[in-house]
Amino acid sequence: MVVLGVVNMQIKDFAKKYQIQTDTIRYYEKEGLLHPKRLENGYRYYDEDCANELKMLIVLKQLGFTLHEIFELNTLEKKEISPSCNAAAVSLISLKMQQLTNKIEYYQHAVQTLQNIKHLIHEEKYKENQQIINDSITELFNNPFLKGDLL
Repeated sequence: MVVLGVVNMQIKDFAKKYQIQTDTIRYYEKEGLLHPKRLENGYRYYDEDCANELKMLIVLKQLGFTLHEIFELNTLEKKEISPSCNAAAVSLISLKMQQLTNKIEYYQHAVQTLQNIKHLIHEEKYKENQQIINDSITELFNNPFLKGDLL
């Protein structure tokens, strides 16, 4: 279906294109995160605007934003530009940036720990290094980041 030069899709094709369940797309719509148009017969159709909304939603989710935070950003985007609106958006983005930085640091530490463990078990030395390996895993487990953000 083509309307005004833009290819529009029904939910099944839209979901397939973005590899998302149709129920998930309906949920995003119900939560006010996607805004499909309606045909005269009531069927939804998803246009380029919906595609852009979904791409943004997918990226923000991958970056660790909750659906509530994404909704908040969408709400701020629709408001008239103001110092308070800007401050709210910058605050939310700054918080998420710090959380991402913490994750990166944690994962870098985890990779180093795994490299050390790999070295400790190389050439069948697991048994003699088992305590060091267990201590390394315990150290990762006790990391405050793991307790707060990953579980």
